[in-house]
Amino acid sequence: MSQLKPKARSVNQDGSDDGFVPDTFYRADVNDVGQTRISVSVPPNKLEATHLALAQALDGPIGVLYAQMVDRAAGKQLPKPKRFLAMEKPIPVVVGALSSCRTLVYSDARHQIWLRGRMREQLVLDELGMIHCYPDDPSFRDVLESLGIPEGTGKNLDDRDYVQVDFKAAADPEEALLMRSLGMALLPEE
Repeated sequence: MSQLKPKARSVNQDGSDDGFVPDTFYRADVNDVGQTRISVSVPPNKLEATHLALAQALDGPIGVLYAQMVDRAAGKQLPKPKRFLAMEKPIPVVVGALSSCRTLVYSDARHQIWLRGRMREQLVLDELGMIHCYPDDPSFRDVLESLGIPEGTGKNLDDRDYVQVDFKAAADPEEALLMRSLGMALLPEE
């Protein structure tokens, strides 16, 4: 497995790399609408393995929401994300699709991916490479502990003043492949 470039990186005000690497930790918190969650920070070289391990902790079959926030080919941020949905997918099918599209999923910042289990538990991979698990559940904590990710605090990209996101032309075919392999349908705008 080749090393992927990060979805986003911390930079100085002039855009030059500042050498920051996110700390490895998870912490319990509450989001802005009062839901409990676990936020996970790992360096880019651990993102794929961590995300896939957490995905396998969901109670399947699962739903997948792909929220495209940037149209890379057009070179613009979308006013509202385009949302694509697939329902009732077996976990091995989803894990296989994510792995097959790893440059898009783990190295490109154009999207967020939401996975939802049968018991309404959710796993969100955001555009910066942070993972959020809803709710704060022992099954997620067990996976994180088994991966050697400690509970605690540290610095992650959310804490940085300047962050540069990356969009890769090489991920364009993977975006189409992800849609096809999971049978995703475009949801109407709200």
